[in-house]
Parts: sequence; C-alpha cells; structure tokens
Amino acid sequence: MSMYTLAKEIFPPTGIERVVRCNFVRPDILNVIVAKSSVLEIYNFQEPAQADQLPRLEMVATYRLNGIITSMGVIRTSSSGQHGLDSILVSFKDAKMSLLEWSFSNHSIVTVSIHYYERDDYKQEFLNNTHPTELRVDPSRRCAVLAFYGDRLAVLPFRQDETSIGDEDDASKKWPYLPSYVMTLSDIDVRIKNVIDMVFLYDFFEPTLAILFSPQQTWTGRLAVRKDTCSLVVVSLNVAHKTYPIIYSIDDLPYDCTKIIAVPKPVGGLLVVSANGFIHLDQSSSGTGVAVNGYAPMITAYPLVSQHHFDIALEGSEHVFLAPDQILFTLRDGEMYVVELQQEGRSLSGFRIEKAGKSMQTSCKCSLGPGYYFVGSRYADSMLIKYSTKDQVKKKKKRAVLSSNAMDLDNELYGDAPLKEEETDKSKDEIESAMDAGESKWQFEICDTITNTGPIVGTDVGQRASNEAHSGYAPQHELVAATGSGQNGSLVVFQRNIRPNVVRSTEALAGATCLWTVFCRREINFEGVSQFESRNGRGMGDGDEGYDKLLVISKTTYTLVLATGDELRQLPSSQFYVEGPTVAVGSLLEETRIVQVYSSGVRLLNADCKITQIVPIGEHLSIVAASIVDPYILLQLHDGSALLLKGDMSTKDVSILSQSSILNSIPIKSCCVYSDSLNVMLTVKDAPTMASLRSSASKTKVSAAATTKTQKRTKKVKKEAVAVMDEIDLDLYGPEPVDEEEEESEEEDEDVEMGSDMPMADVDMEEARSKAKAAMANPEGKSVQATHWCLLYRSDGALEIYQLPDFKEVFFFPHFDLLPDVLPDAPAHQDVKPAGRAREVTEMALVNMGSEYKKEPYLVVRTYRGNIAMYKTYQHFPTVELDVNGKPIDLSNRLAIRFRRIPLDVVARETPEEEEKEEAAVDVIDFDIDPRDAVEREVERQERRRQRRPKHLIPFTDVAGYEGLFVLGSAPLWILSSGRGLPRVHPMICEGKIECFTQFHNVNCKQGFITSNAEGNVRISQLPTDGIQYDMPWPIRKVPLKKAVRHIKYHPTSQTYVIITAVPDAFIVKDENNVAVHESGSTTAATAGTEPNGTTTAAATATAAAASATTSATDASKATDATAAADASGTAAATTTIPNGQPKPIKSTRHIPGFLPTSERQTVELVSPVTWETVDRYELQEYEIVTSMETVSLESSQDRSGRKQFIAVGTSFLKGEDSTMRGTIYIFDVIDVVPEPDNPQTDHKLKLIYSEEVKGAVTAMAPLSGYLLTCVGTKVVVRSFEDNETLTGIAFIDVQIFVTSVRVVKNTIMLADAYKSVWFVGFQDEPTKLVLLGKDFNPMEAMHVGYLIEHQTLHVVVADSEKNIRLLQYAPYHVQSFSGQKLICRGDYHLGSQVQTMVSLPKIVLSGSDEGISHLTVCGTLDGSLCMITPIPEKTSKRLALLSTQIVNGVQHPAGLNPRAYRLLQSKDRLNSNPVKGILDGDLLFEFINLPANRQKEMTKQIGTGVDRVMDDLAGIAVAADHF
Repeated sequence: MSMYTLAKEIFPPTGIERVVRCNFVRPDILNVIVAKSSVLEIYNFQEPAQADQLPRLEMVATYRLNGIITSMGVIRTSSSGQHGLDSILVSFKDAKMSLLEWSFSNHSIVTVSIHYYERDDYKQEFLNNTHPTELRVDPSRRCAVLAFYGDRLAVLPFRQDETSIGDEDDASKKWPYLPSYVMTLSDIDVRIKNVIDMVFLYDFFEPTLAILFSPQQTWTGRLAVRKDTCSLVVVSLNVAHKTYPIIYSIDDLPYDCTKIIAVPKPVGGLLVVSANGFIHLDQSSSGTGVAVNGYAPMITAYPLVSQHHFDIALEGSEHVFLAPDQILFTLRDGEMYVVELQQEGRSLSGFRIEKAGKSMQTSCKCSLGPGYYFVGSRYADSMLIKYSTKDQVKKKKKRAVLSSNAMDLDNELYGDAPLKEEETDKSKDEIESAMDAGESKWQFEICDTITNTGPIVGTDVGQRASNEAHSGYAPQHELVAATGSGQNGSLVVFQRNIRPNVVRSTEALAGATCLWTVFCRREINFEGVSQFESRNGRGMGDGDEGYDKLLVISKTTYTLVLATGDELRQLPSSQFYVEGPTVAVGSLLEETRIVQVYSSGVRLLNADCKITQIVPIGEHLSIVAASIVDPYILLQLHDGSALLLKGDMSTKDVSILSQSSILNSIPIKSCCVYSDSLNVMLTVKDAPTMASLRSSASKTKVSAAATTKTQKRTKKVKKEAVAVMDEIDLDLYGPEPVDEEEEESEEEDEDVEMGSDMPMADVDMEEARSKAKAAMANPEGKSVQATHWCLLYRSDGALEIYQLPDFKEVFFFPHFDLLPDVLPDAPAHQDVKPAGRAREVTEMALVNMGSEYKKEPYLVVRTYRGNIAMYKTYQHFPTVELDVNGKPIDLSNRLAIRFRRIPLDVVARETPEEEEKEEAAVDVIDFDIDPRDAVEREVERQERRRQRRPKHLIPFTDVAGYEGLFVLGSAPLWILSSGRGLPRVHPMICEGKIECFTQFHNVNCKQGFITSNAEGNVRISQLPTDGIQYDMPWPIRKVPLKKAVRHIKYHPTSQTYVIITAVPDAFIVKDENNVAVHESGSTTAATAGTEPNGTTTAAATATAAAASATTSATDASKATDATAAADASGTAAATTTIPNGQPKPIKSTRHIPGFLPTSERQTVELVSPVTWETVDRYELQEYEIVTSMETVSLESSQDRSGRKQFIAVGTSFLKGEDSTMRGTIYIFDVIDVVPEPDNPQTDHKLKLIYSEEVKGAVTAMAPLSGYLLTCVGTKVVVRSFEDNETLTGIAFIDVQIFVTSVRVVKNTIMLADAYKSVWFVGFQDEPTKLVLLGKDFNPMEAMHVGYLIEHQTLHVVVADSEKNIRLLQYAPYHVQSFSGQKLICRGDYHLGSQVQTMVSLPKIVLSGSDEGISHLTVCGTLDGSLCMITPIPEKTSKRLALLSTQIVNGVQHPAGLNPRAYRLLQSKDRLNSNPVKGILDGDLLFEFINLPANRQKEMTKQIGTGVDRVMDDLAGIAVAADHF
C-alpha cells in the first residue's frame, strides 16, 4: 500500500550566513539585509534618539526563497538610483542570480531580472554545481561577476547614464543592466584553475578583478616536494569590448592562502590572507608579509616578517574594516585581532597586530558606519556591535558616566565603571566581558542581538515539568534541542503554543459571555479644589493606583460587577446597568469616567460607580457593538447604522455628534475608532515626500563633507597628509575626470561603494535622519497630541477611513472583502460594487502593537472561517485621479498611507459560525418550506440581530509589557510584537473554546489576563516571561550553558534530561603506555587551537605574570609586538578548562613552533527541566568522545513490568590515526536521592550500572524488544542485559562501511550506512538472529534515518549528505523489488538544509477526521530550522497536488525562482533511476492562505473544489505536529 506524504518547514532557519548593508527601503535609513539559508530578511538600522540609548535592528520584511542564497551584492542601478536607493543582487546555488529592488507602491521587493546560467554546455563533467556560486560586485557598481562550475565567469554590466553598446533599441535601454556574457577563466590565463577567491579592487578606471588560484595543488604531506603553489592575477574588465587584459600577476604565494581582501585608499592594493600570515600586494611593490605563528617558515619560502608569538590560525576568519587602514579579524575560535596597515609615505611599511578581545564564532561581518558593525553567525546569536577606542572613552567619561552595558578594556587604567541598577542579560554581559582584551585600546558593546537556534545537533521530546503545578491543563510536551557550538552551546526549548501560568481558576463565574476590567481615577476634594488621583503605577506595579478597580462580567440575562482587590467581591450598591447583558465597558475622559454600553443606551459613571449621565438611543434601535476610545464612543446598531458620541472634558459628559448620512448610507458590518499617538496617520499635506528626504539627505551630506574638508585643511599637516585627504574625498564622491569635474560631483550613481566590510564615510546622514524621524513616526511611540480616526467596513466590501470629529473621508478602498496584498486609496470611488453581502470579512480592528521600545499600528481582520489577516501601514502618496467632471481631485486631505498584508502561517481550526452560515444561505430559496416556519425563522433572525454581536478581536494594552491583540475561539491566538520587527502570531494551549478575554492588573496578578471558556472555567493567568522570547516564529526559551552540547536525551521515568557536554582540552600524542611522545613538559604554551567545529581552547600568555593576572584562559592577554615576545621567558604558563569550569594550569616548555591541536573532554550531565541546571555529572576519560546516546528500555527485575528505562552511552577514543580505534558502552540509571536542603531539584543522580570496552567505535544504539542494539564498527550486535550486571551478545549482522543512524519499529531495524544507503533488517527472538530483509542498492551517504507510519504501512525516511530526504519502502510483492531484496523509492525531496537529528511522533488529527493511527517525523537541521514530514490522506494529497500546480504557475515567487526546480533531488553522482517526486511541498501550499480571496476561489475552481475544503486540509496539516 502506498503512502502519500508532505514536507513542511515548521520553524524557519535562523543561522545568518551572508549580510550586506545598503539604503534599500528608504534613502535616509540604513538597511541590514541578511541571508539565512533560503530566507532573506531586511532590517532597519535605527539609530538611538537619545544619547543614553542603543541602536536597534528592526525587521521590515522577510521572504522565503526557493533556493539557497550563496552570496549577495549591493549595486545602484539607473532605476533605483533615481530615488536614492540601492538594489541587491542575490546569487543562488543553481548558477543563477536575481536583481531585486524595493517597490514604494507595494512595500515589497520586486524582481527586476533573473540571470540563468545552468546550461548543459557549461556543466561539462559536473552533474550539478558542486563548486560554490560566488558573486562579486565592483565597488563603483559598474558590473558584477558570478563564478560558477569551477572555471566559468558570468559578467553582468550595469547601465551607466552614458553607457550604450552597439545598436541597442529603445526597448533594451529601459533595463538597468546591459546584456551579460559568460567567459572561461582559462581565456584570461591558461593557468587559472582551482580558484580560491576573487575580489574587485578600488580606484581603477575600469572594473579590475583580482583572482587567487592554485594551478598546482598540494597538501601538508607533500610540502617537501611542492609548496608555494598559489598565484594571483589582476585583470581589467572592459565590459564594452569584452576584453580582459592582465595588469599584473604574482606567483609563489603560500599554498594555504584562503582569501583576498581589497584595501581602499589611502593604503590601496589588496591583502592576501593565508592560514599562517598576511601578505599585502599592489602594483608598485613586490609585497609585504607577516607571519602570525611559527608554522609559516616551515610551509612557505615567501619572505614574511615573524610575529609568531601570536600563534593564531587565520583560516575560517572573518574581517571588517574599522578604518581604511584598520581591519578587525575574528578567528574561528572567536578571538579578535585588529591589524593596522602602517604606511611610510605611499608605501606599506609593515603590520601592527593587536588582540582586541574575544567574541563568538562568526560567519559574516558588515560595517554599519563609524562606530558600529554587524556580526552574523551560524553558530551563535548574531549581534550589532558598537566599538570605540580608548581616547573616545576618555572623552565620554569627562562628559557623562558610562552606561551599564559598556565594557572597559583596561580596568586597571579606568577602574570599574558605575552601573545602573537594572537587570541585564547575563549571557550578554558575559560575552561583553569576554571581549575585554586587557591591554587593547578597543572597547566593544553589544547593542542588539538576533537569536539563532542553530546548529541543532540533537533533539528529544520531553514532558513539561513546570506544568504539573497547574492542574487546569493536561501535561504538555516540549521539544528541547542541543544547539550552538563551543562557548555558545545552549539548550533551546521549542514551544509552538503559549502556556500561561495560571494564578487562580474558578467555576463560580460560569456563563460569562464577555469580560472587562476597568480603572477609573477617583475625584478628590482638597480645600475646595477638585482633583483626580494619578495613575503613576499603571504597568509598573509600584502602587495601588495602577491596579484595575472593577471587573465587569456580562452574562446572557444580567451583568455582574466585581471589585478587584486582594480578592474578587461583588459591589452591592453600584449603579451599573445589571438587568441585562452589557455590550462594552471602558474608561473615558482621561480615565475619570466609566462608560457602560448596553443594548438600549450608554451610561457614564464615576469612580464610586454612581451614574453621572445616561444617553438613550431610541426605542426601536439596539446597540450590537461599540468601540470606546477616549474621548469617542462609536456605537454600531442592529440595522447597520452607527452613532458617534464624544466626551467633553470640561463638563465630564458625552454628547451625540450631528447625525451624519455617512453612518446611515450603506449597512456597516464592522467599525472601530483608532487613536493615533504615534504620528503615523498623516495626510498628504503633512507627510514629507521621499524627494524631500532625499534632497535633505544629499544637502546634509554635501554640507557636512564641505565642513569636514575645511576643518581638515585648516590643520597644520604635511603635504602627504593633504594628498591622503584628497584621496579620501575621491573615495567619498567617486573618480572625477578633469573635464567633467563639476558635473560628476553632483551625481549620486558615481559614489564608490566600499563594500559590506568597509565602514561608511565619516560624513553620514544624521541630520537628514533626524529630520525624517521628526516628520515620520516617532520611534519612541510618544506624541504630544493624538489624532482620532474612524474605520468603517460596509456590507458592500468597502473600507472607509474618516477623520474625527469632522468626519472627512481620507481613505477609501472598494474591495476590502477580497483581502488583497495592498490596500491603496481610491479617492474617485471608482469600481464600486453594489450594496450586498460581503461574506469574507466579519470583524476588523486597527490597534497598536509593540512594547516600550516601539509601537506600530496594524489592521487586523478576521474572516468568516476564523482566519486572521494582518496589514501594516506604510507611507505612500495616492495617485492623481479625476472626478466625474474630469477635474483633478484635491488630495491634500487624503491619507498618505497604504496597507500591506503581512504573510501569516496560521490556519483556523474551527468551522464558520452558525449565524454566518445562515447569512450565507439567505439567498437560497426553498419552495417546499412551510410559510409559517419561514416567518418564525425570520423573527428569530431579526431578534438575534438585535442582540450583542460577539467580538473575537480583543485588544490589550499591557500584558507582560506587550500591547497587541487576542483572538478568541477554539484555538485562541496571541498577536504580539516586541517593537523590533513584525508581529508574531502564537496559538495558546487551552481546554475548550475561549469565549472571553480581558487584561487584568492586580496585586496578585500583575500585568496578567482573565479568560473564560465554553465550560464556564474562568482562569486568572499570566504570560510566562522567564526567558521566553515571543518575537520568534515560535515562543522559545534559550538556556545558555557556555559549553558545547553534543547529545541530548529525555529520561521519562525521572522526567530529566541527560546531555553530553564538551570543553576543549589540549591534545598530546601518547604511546601505548600512555606516555607523551614528546619529552616531559615539552607541550606548547601557545594558545590551543580549535576543535573540529571551530570552538576555542585555552589561550596562551606571553609571560608568566600575564598568565597569573588572568582568571580564565579566554581572558589571557598576549604581547602586542615582537619586542615584548623577545623579552618573555622561554617557559610560559597556559591554562586549560576542565568540566567544572575551573582553569587548570599546565607548565610547559616550548620546543616546537606554532601550537598543538586540541581535543574535547566530554561529560555526561543530568539536567533538571524545571530550572535547567545540572544536578549531577559523570566525567569521561581523556580523548573519549560520545558518538551515540539513547534512552533504552531493557529487561530488568527491578521493575514490576520486567523492563526499566536506562541511558545507554556509546563512546570512541580519538587518539590519532596511528592508534587503534576502541570504544566503550556505558549503561546509566537515574536514581532518586534525598535532595540538597536549598535545592529541591537535586533529587536525582546518575548511577553507572555497567560499562564494557569494545573494539571499535560505538556509532549507534537503539532499544530492541528489551535488548540493546549496538553498532560497533562494521558489526551490528544485539545484546542482552542480564541481571543488571553484564551485556551478552545474542545476535549480529555485518554491514559494509559503518552505521551512522539506526531506528527500530517493533522487530524491524532500519540502518543508515555511511556510503551504502539503508539496510532493512528483521529480528527474530526464538531463535535469536538478525535477517537482512532488503536494502537500497543506490549509493547514498545516509546521515540519519527515521520512519513514517500510516495504518499498516511503514516508510523509511532517509536524510543524506546532499540535503535530500528520501522515502523507501519494503515491498516484497512489488515487481521491481526482487521479492523484497531491493527497497522501493516512494519519494524524494530536496530539503535545502542538512538534517542532523530526527524525532518520530504520533500525528495529531482534527476532531471528526477519519484518519487512522499515523506517525510523522520532525527533523532538526544545522541552520536552526525544523522540518516536518507527515503522511496525509490520499484524497487530500491529490487535491493539494493539483493546487500546488496552480500556485507554481499562478503566483509570482520572490527572486523569480521555480519551486519545483528547488525541490528536485540534488546529487553529485549520476542516478540509476529517475527522481520519484512523491512528496508535496508544504511551504508552497501554505502560500494559499495569504492569497486574496478572489485568487483563492479561482484556483480552487480550476481544480474542482472549494476554498473551505482546502482550508480544512491545510488546518489538518498545521496541527499534525502540534504537541509542543
């Protein structure tokens, strides 16, 4: 039986691999664009508005691309340059690149062009692009080159204003680029092959490309025969004539050169980086080099100045320019060094290298202007760093006290900086303290972070321990992942649903239909003067003034009013309307009056709950909904009309504004009032134009440049310095020919871009940005006076916005019910539909979202199915339109904004409301129905229309410091924003349908909320804030451990986690007698290098005094020049870190140059999931590495069931290639012990039950019917754990290479071989033996194996090293299986991420579904993402397969990439059979949710189904893995 499957990414990648900076969205704001595997994210670099604040990164947009981003470049084309904006060029793995620009009208990226070079005649012997596709852009933005397929180079020229080639027609001149062409690198020089790196150089008349290559390759073992094999060629590219002459070339460079860096003026030239040194080259000199360790003289004959006392390795390092002559390098172990290029006149005289501190492992860097740079990492959180020097710190200290986050790099000189009494992030402080470099003059400060959940090296599912204290909820599970590397190792707890902390639960308030909490300031008479009490404590918890005073509960037949104090009590003598249900309650007139809206009127009450005014609305009218925003009250009536009331602060009463025909013309379905305190809702006459921002920015740049130029020229400097300044000015404004000097100085497109690693000019646009901030939205969310706006959604589907109180129409959109991507203003009211029933939208609300940092308005819409659509406002001026008389419409009073829909990945899990179903069926005429029944049904419907209309969108202003929206329903949603990016939608775990919600601030529940479900259970709860981050796609909690985590497993009996941690340890080669090969004490005192994944070890000190002054290896200081090293004694002290975190000194004498390699010292640790602290540990032997760990159920007489849960650990000893491999099998038990007095979590301990040494590495283990299955070398052995004392082998089978992963289902075993794909083995108990049932004959590097189950069908899930997923099935009755000997491939899918771990879970199905028992697989990847592979029903699969075709052909995909091509199987070997392609792309299918309603109907009509049916299918997929 075949199985239908679907793959979907449930958590996006988080590791940043590429970063660029540019003016992409607006000319006055700097943007940081990062690439996370296949995700492109755009951030705004927000400079601080005040001196004591730090800059932030705010997310503008995120896009999932159908391809892996390999590199990015910034250009300024003739089209985007007109607006002062940049474009980005993005290259992908499949030998293609896309040109992207920002669209003002749509507030989104636009694909200008895609350039495709994946042709068969280019591939030659390559089946796919195994070489990395690299993109390089000319600094003057004249062209870009793309290197692909090893020796191919595609050149894409960009159109300059005067550029034209040949006989170009007018149609081709509208494109911002010229036709590209492809050349072979051998056409430049026949020796060019094995390209290492290439880069464009600065300050050349034509684009000049430097190419680093290795014509003859060698390696360390052949250095005696061949070394210095690298060469460098500098080529001038004449894009007009397609010629490329060589300017100069240099040979005999070190064989281990890794990259080249273009150096701008005043130094110029380029810097070649090798593993052991730097070499500076230019056209006028033969080169200047420096060696940074003792290995350089051994591997190269190139003349290098020795500074080997640093003993550092440069491979894998990343760089950023702090100044044109200062480069900051971050090594792969996190150490930071500043390399200063020293000049004498115009030539380079030498290098000055200085240690600047210690950071985390980095993958990319980008300068953000003077004083700031961005560090992207795939191993740790990415950070925005502020840097300064010692002199700048001194000047700041004279003016003001340093902030709490500042780091002194020399505490001996400056002392301890005074700290503010505020809570700071511990991990952030520890990283900043690690950046302390002792004698360095540099100071670094972390301004902002972007959380990274990768690389995920292990996952397991456990029960949430802290949930036991809340009896209101059933025990829930959580997915815990071991992530990070080295010092950035941590545990990440993934939680798909928000789990509130229940403070109190009661059923005494059952039957509530709506809840409100209200605060009212009491009037106080003092000496004849009437005053109102303040509310200073609101949201701060500093006094009773901020607490809510009343809780109003509306029920079906009456209203209940409770006073909120230490406990809830009913008010006996309040004058609230309690004879019937309440429609709305709120505060008015600066919280001096309470407003109660009920069906027949409005009441105003004071703080003592006494009536001050009653406003009736008429006998035949009934209020069904209300929006209360001080000082307005908008009432929606049952007949579709509305009333607007306004409060008067002087008289403390409200009055009905003049009845407007606007509120009575077309029936209103939803309405609300919005108070704009953020200065976002600006009219055309008030909003600044983009041209004014661009002109002010350019004027500021020119004036500031002139001022700086004048100040510099007034100083007394030498002539050489003046020449240098002129060259810097040339870099700022571009090369200026003598003939056209005045014309060229005014053009923006001639600016020379320094590249992402270069700091921008000292002349920035601070003044222009300050003007823009004053005119646009206030980043702090504060405004002097708020404006008020009324939003109406009518039954014909139109959205209207009016300015209050004069009710002037400022925005009109006629097709809001279609929920398009963009809502533009249509002032001419064209294309208006006749009045009818717009069924799609049922409710809307315009609310502010964010936190104390920043707030932004968002328009949230709820559809009839319960789905949520969300729109973001952005500035855009309406286009000029003509009225019926042909005259232009006055647009000065129209809103200068548009609304952009934000893509969401949430599907409603509930069916449409009964009332909405009946409204949709009104037009259906049934002639068989009794007329009397029809009359009764109509009377009931009219009576129901007069009742209160339930609201599902409930805004809140302060829940755990957040302001956002809560969506009621059977699957309630939180819409939150931290103020640093787009809002996130998180579902909440609940029992039953949530029908009521209100925020609640009380002495017993500060900044909490109250909910009530359909069963009448009322819960007072708080939002968890203990380390949980809500600005991620899922709520996550990251627990830093400060050491690498290799494995993690959950022990269900004790409800604890067992993890394997690793700290670096010095590697010393020993003989068979465990004696060091070198002489006693001959180990090096250098800084220990890096472990295989790049983590750091101990750092050496140059002197014993410096070593004794440090407290840890990471804080050890080094000498900064050769003189200090020469004075140091020959014996030095190094430190290494042992598992308990204490440094262990090792005295040694240096006898060999350079530094020795490092190993790991691993420890088995027991972690409590309550506090996430280690409660017990077991340290393994030296050089012993854990290669597998599993929770196994083995036969044991200690338990009544006959089996008991143990932790099995398999290890291997890595002592070098000359030592025989051996390993050990450990069996641990987690026992109960008496906890420590002050720590109740220490009630469990690890107990070693059994250990056995085996010949070979124990690479995989699994439980098998009470036995232990172990994979040791080429043997798979089943072992019996007899009497808890010994492991006895009872069955075995041989594999070909070695097993990388194993999974067991009942008595069937799935083995993943390193090179021979998958083996399917059966186990027989009586007699015990292992039988090979079948295997996959296609060669595949199988990394991990899992399984899918649907009914009685089992599929094997295999993840290979090419980032593919394959499905295999044991089908003995299949014709091509040769009686089961060959596993049949049922599907293949290119995931795009390297799978590192798999977890199989039972599939969750929606109630009412006919699906049987199924199991799915969740995959954790190295880029931090989670992917789900799940079986789906056959009918659903066929329906969604047709829909997938419609989406591929009918939707514009970002960057113009093809989703089908992206998901094709990728393989470096030729396949024996065609790809099966049996797995559906869930990421593509879920784009259907965000399509406009008319597009959804068109697509479903083409495939013969309906929108509701497809939505039900997607909802069933969305909840499949909703365990967490």
